Amino acid sequence: MKVRLPSTVNRTFCFTPITDSPPQMNVRSALAYVPYFRNRLFVLHIGKELLHEDALVDALLDADALHEIGVRLVLVAEGSEAEHLAARAGECEMHAALAELPLTAGAAAIARVREIVERPQVAIVPSGTVGRFDEGSVCLAVELGASKYICLQKDAVPCRRGQPIFAIAEREVSTTECADCSCVAELKQAAAVCRRGVPRVHMLNGLHRGVLLDELFSEEGVGTMVHADSYREIRPLKVDDIPELLSMIARCVVDSKLVERTYESILENLQSYYVYTLDDTIVGCVALYPFPEEHCAELGCLFIKKNYEGHGYGKAMCRFIQDKARALGYEWIFAISQSAVAYFRDRLGYEPLPRSVLPASRRAVLEASGRASEVFGHHLS
Repeated sequence: MKVRLPSTVNRTFCFTPITDSPPQMNVRSALAYVPYFRNRLFVLHIGKELLHEDALVDALLDADALHEIGVRLVLVAEGSEAEHLAARAGECEMHAALAELPLTAGAAAIARVREIVERPQVAIVPSGTVGRFDEGSVCLAVELGASKYICLQKDAVPCRRGQPIFAIAEREVSTTECADCSCVAELKQAAAVCRRGVPRVHMLNGLHRGVLLDELFSEEGVGTMVHADSYREIRPLKVDDIPELLSMIARCVVDSKLVERTYESILENLQSYYVYTLDDTIVGCVALYPFPEEHCAELGCLFIKKNYEGHGYGKAMCRFIQDKARALGYEWIFAISQSAVAYFRDRLGYEPLPRSVLPASRRAVLEASGRASEVFGHHLS
């Protein structure tokens, strides 16, 4: 099997800047995508400006690796040079077949592509027209139930204020947040594809070696993804998540940055815990401990995996917990920490408070621990 693992794991929140040096590869995370992608169909639209570039060979090898792990693939050659694309695919020993009719032929061309994909082979078809989101290519993706529509292009991905956009929800594209983005027209076209039923649209720079696998086999990626499904979410902790949570926070427990927790203690307070996920992968956690008699709640167990720090996930979880506490009718929220003093005080704007303001039961636990932790509070009005 000619599977080359990705070299990066890097997709962040919308509008987070990319770094020049690739981060460490997370092989476990990459392999988790293999069963998820199996039997899915991807439409890879290749811009005409890339068809004669040497970099295309690397992209085709990556596409062949996807096919070998069970991804059903359609390669769309922009314009009329599908025969040239088929020849280059042959050089890569790809199991592919050419669909002679261009997609401008409509239903007949789609039927031919479907026949090739079901063999199973990689289908190569000309779009018959110019554009990355031409009606024929988009209709093909919709009719075949594609999970992804991927544009491999020669130019840079969309940016905001000079920084690449990694991920943006379809519903956000038409908001004022995109007013100062580059490639706004293309972002809107990608969002329109999502609204027609394709969950995710990716725009990638095909000149970057390994961009296809680096984008698809990581939670964070290296291109721009417009998505209609829940790519990122904060959800309640499940019983099956507890071992993952314990493993995740173990480093900070050893470093005395977090209070030690057991499986039983988390299970007993399961309803208090929430996790931050990217593509269903847990990358952070937080907890809300209520003190209804004192009309307040504690924000606790805030943690982000090391490779995902600095992208705003912690702040998003804190806002989430604050909103939860406010919805429950609490007047203020507090956090206790000895390692994240600057974070709560300077980044979140929490006010330093004396221990005497804590609920009596919580103050007793803190005093008994002997930890030199500080208290910070935030009014929820």
